[in-house]
Amino acid sequence: MSQPTTAVSLRITEDDLALLDAQVGLKGSRNRSDVVRMAIQEYLHNRPLLQDMETIRIPLGRHDQQQLGKLYELLGVTPEIAAQEGIKLYIAKATASLAPINNTLDAVLEASRAATIRRSEYQE
Repeated sequence: MSQPTTAVSLRITEDDLALLDAQVGLKGSRNRSDVVRMAIQEYLHNRPLLQDMETIRIPLGRHDQQQLGKLYELLGVTPEIAAQEGIKLYIAKATASLAPINNTLDAVLEASRAATIRRSEYQE
C-alpha cells in the first residue's frame, strides 16, 4: 500500500464472517483485510455525490430476477448495468420533448458567441 493504514476493530456475526471469508481470494483479495478494504472503497465510491441525492432500491419480481440472472450468465450484464441503461433510456425519452428548447438555446448561444467582439489580447 502506498498510504499508511490504521488498524480498526470490527464486530460482525458468524454468518457475515463466513460470507467475508468466502470472498478471500476473489478479485485480488489475499485476506479478510483486503476484502473489507475493497468493500469499504466500493461503498464509499458508490455513494451519491450530492448530499440530498439518495441511492435507490428497486424491488424486482421473481420473473425480472430470473431474466437478469440469465442476462448475467449469457452476457455478463449485472443488475446495476441493466438499471443504469434503463435509467438512461428513461431520461432520453423524458427529455426528448425538451430537444426543441435545447436546440433553440444552443442557437441563441451560438449567435451570441458570433456577435461577441474578440479582444486582440486574447487571440493567438
